[in-house]
Amino acid sequence: MTPTLFVTATDTGVGKTLVCGLLCRFLKGQGVAVGYQKWVSTGGAISADLESVAGLAGGPLPPFDPEEQVPYRFAFAASPHLAAEMEGRAVTPEHLGAALRGAQAACEMLVVEGVGGALVPLTRELLLADLVASFRLPTLIVAKSGLGTINHTLLTIEALRQREIPVLGVVLTDSVPQEDEIIAADNRRTIAAMGRVEVFGRLPWSAKPEALSPHFAPIGTAILARLQA
Repeated sequence: MTPTLFVTATDTGVGKTLVCGLLCRFLKGQGVAVGYQKWVSTGGAISADLESVAGLAGGPLPPFDPEEQVPYRFAFAASPHLAAEMEGRAVTPEHLGAALRGAQAACEMLVVEGVGGALVPLTRELLLADLVASFRLPTLIVAKSGLGTINHTLLTIEALRQREIPVLGVVLTDSVPQEDEIIAADNRRTIAAMGRVEVFGRLPWSAKPEALSPHFAPIGTAILARLQA
């Protein structure tokens, strides 16, 4: 089976898309035929996240069929269950499973980006984490490096492990140009120790995401090593 990494976050707007784009760029640089998929996109007919990841990765990524790459796209910017209901539609695990298998067949390694946090409802009966558990996908958590992140990150780790989802590790991102260094350093240490998880690294804030590639290189190296272990 094609190695597949699911990328979730502790909340919306934490930097999940940024990490996906930088990871795809890094893997391409390592000669890996990496693919990208986002199961659900809300807020427009075209996925802004898909465009961002492709831009950071230096071009389109397989699968090149938009119906497989972003199987569900909803106009209303809300949780998937509500955005789908606004259009009289519904997300089904069967359709996502077929799309996932198609994407896996199109590449050597697949990065799947989540939507919002791990417990976002895809329908009123199905949480995102439960679907990830059914596919048994190792999961990378993206979290803010600053104040408040310990609670959110440990809760996410707990929710994933309760469902027996392998937690690959955590990547921290700065949400402001100047994070409090004492807090950020202690957050990283505390999450690693109390969450019993590897924190791969921390990305500084930047107005130019592509400028973060050098900062991401050691993070990407560590993630790739874990995936290949």
